[in-house]
Amino acid sequence: MTTVLDAVIARVCEFLVMATTVVLLVLLGANVIVRYALEQGGIEWISEVPAQLFPWMIAAGIVLATQRGSHIAVDFAYKFMGELGGRLLAIVIQVLVALAYGVLFTVAWQVADIVSVERSPLLGIAGSWGYYALMFAAAGTVLSSLTILLRVMLDGKDALPQPNPEESAT
Repeated sequence: MTTVLDAVIARVCEFLVMATTVVLLVLLGANVIVRYALEQGGIEWISEVPAQLFPWMIAAGIVLATQRGSHIAVDFAYKFMGELGGRLLAIVIQVLVALAYGVLFTVAWQVADIVSVERSPLLGIAGSWGYYALMFAAAGTVLSSLTILLRVMLDGKDALPQPNPEESAT
């Protein structure tokens, strides 16, 4: 069950990262071309797109980093601990991460409600849009932390996601 949930979350996040990257590159590239081709300059509304899409790209990246063990890593400590100590440390860390991001989700929801009346000048997008990205990151991180927690509780510290060696503290 946790692997299915992890896979769905990963696919959604990978799609968000790829889609936002492609849209940003295409629109910004087109705006550069238009800026040099036409005398009046670029397309004004395109300048707002990065501010609207970038938070979603970052949010998806945060969740992917959590799933891959690269978000909050204390992997060096596990090498010095036995199975029980490593399992307990992993459980505590995952519970703390889930709680912290649960609080972040709640706060982002409240702020999104407050700024929902604000609109971007050219696109007219609600000010809450970026906070929804933060809520997505928080919810995805909570779910990912809970699936990691469940795996660690069942299989021990070896069930922790292993980051790429280039991303490790050791």
